[in-house]
Amino acid sequence: MLWLLLPVLLLVYLLYRRRAPKPRPWAGVWLWKRGRARRFRPRLDPRLLLLLLGAGLVVVALEDPPLGSSPMVFVVDASASMAVREGGRTRLDLAKERLLPLLERAPEAVLVRAGERPEAFGPAPGVALRGQLLALEAGDRRADLEEAMALGRRLLKAPVVVATDRPPPPGAEGYLGVGSPRENLGIVAVAPGFLALGNSANRPLVARVEVGGRVHEVLVPPRGFAPLADLPTSFAARLLGEDALPLDDEAAFGLRRLPVDYPRLPALERLFLLLGAVPGGEVRVLIGVPEGLPDGPTLYLAPSGGSPTPVLLTTPHPLLEGVALLGESLPPPPEPLGPWRPLAEGEGGVGLIYMAEGGLYLPPLPAVQDRPFFPLLVYNFLRPHREVREGLLSPEETLLPVPGESFLPQAPGGLGGYLALLAGMVLLLEALLFLRRREG
Repeated sequence: MLWLLLPVLLLVYLLYRRRAPKPRPWAGVWLWKRGRARRFRPRLDPRLLLLLLGAGLVVVALEDPPLGSSPMVFVVDASASMAVREGGRTRLDLAKERLLPLLERAPEAVLVRAGERPEAFGPAPGVALRGQLLALEAGDRRADLEEAMALGRRLLKAPVVVATDRPPPPGAEGYLGVGSPRENLGIVAVAPGFLALGNSANRPLVARVEVGGRVHEVLVPPRGFAPLADLPTSFAARLLGEDALPLDDEAAFGLRRLPVDYPRLPALERLFLLLGAVPGGEVRVLIGVPEGLPDGPTLYLAPSGGSPTPVLLTTPHPLLEGVALLGESLPPPPEPLGPWRPLAEGEGGVGLIYMAEGGLYLPPLPAVQDRPFFPLLVYNFLRPHREVREGLLSPEETLLPVPGESFLPQAPGGLGGYLALLAGMVLLLEALLFLRRREG
């Protein structure tokens, strides 16, 4: 944009050469010399002021400052670690304080709450989103920052500023890191008769955990985890004492009677009575060949099968925990449709047991009902739906992420050209005043 200054400077030069063929002293130097010759205190010359003003405008024009505020996408981390208190305020409060001036200046903005699922507000003038920003609360088990950034960019093509206590995510044009290292203990996992503790400090800490009225002490290594076993199958646990994050200080585990809808066959009646199931439709048992993914937890039993084939290969998977299949002979069921993959295979890679998201597909019931692995395999399939967990239970949040160094997006320039033109006009005015004075 500085090319706008060149014609003005050329005009000043031509006028100067035409009206003043002899070299002339600069305004400020000439005034100073005249003042010293006449031994009086120098007075401020308007031409000197114009020269200084023009020079200042040129310097500012070289920086090419932005012409005004630009649209922006603001992503705010709402995970549990943002609820940590520092100096009487939470990390989320600090993020709001730093984001608010940027949001109110944006002519158009999108505000995205980054939690387990992102939630967007806008596009709208930034000042109109002030209430939504101030109303945000932290507490999610995790924050998917990259998904939140993608959602914001879909709604508004603009630079993204992320406020979080994590390191800056890839692709963010601006980043506001909030928080400082803090010591925290928390319950990060629960299972039947078991829980695990996490420690965010850089030194070992002793956790005091109350379970069923009994207090246990566990030494948790720095930035690590420690187990506490031999607990009742179902329990509620509470950490004693104060730390940085109260949200991970309580947790519970229990088993519930799972509602299962199944054909009233004797083998299935015995199985689900053993597993403590009750009539209902939360989990279904169907006799048939799967056609695509099920719309809910479903156990399929093949209507027919081929000749029994020895199991030669199994795929490591939680469904096979404690299940001994190698050496068993099973009839291959009809191949399912959709994204099903084999858990157990026979000779030539033929599938014998299949799994998919939310589904398990077994050979015909008469071929498996008396096998020792059958109840355990069905138990493993139902286990995630029978178990009830309460609490934050998020190791990443308990270990309290540490932020990086903040940076903001570079605003696009645009004012430099106008400042350069103004500087040229000021210099032209100074030249005209000089010529007028010489003529006078």
